[in-house]
Amino acid sequence: MRDVAVVGVGMTKFGEIWEKSFRDLYVEAALAAIDDAGVDRLDSMHIGCMTSGLFVGQEHVGSLMADYLGQPNLAASRVESACASGGLAFRQAFIEVASGMSDIVMAGGVEKMTDIGSDGAT
Repeated sequence: MRDVAVVGVGMTKFGEIWEKSFRDLYVEAALAAIDDAGVDRLDSMHIGCMTSGLFVGQEHVGSLMADYLGQPNLAASRVESACASGGLAFRQAFIEVASGMSDIVMAGGVEKMTDIGSDGAT
């Protein structure tokens, strides 16, 4: 098993960010992480998201976000594990790099729960 390191991070503000979409939030954080890492390519990415089907009507978030990042042919997946979805994405990326399958893997998470009523979000 190879050593694994986090080489870049990106994050958006938390809160009621009405002016940004689900897509905007992910892309902002992902581009910041890519810039922070100083990499020019990704081998794959894993996105943790538990609510995309219910809240934004999309289950294939991995492929969509890869496309929005300008990498439509990137191997990408969405993982779901309730409130641990982002952690599961990180775990998947770790395993992929540690195994030698990939060198540069993005792990991230995104949720936007303020665009629906609190009854639907809880």
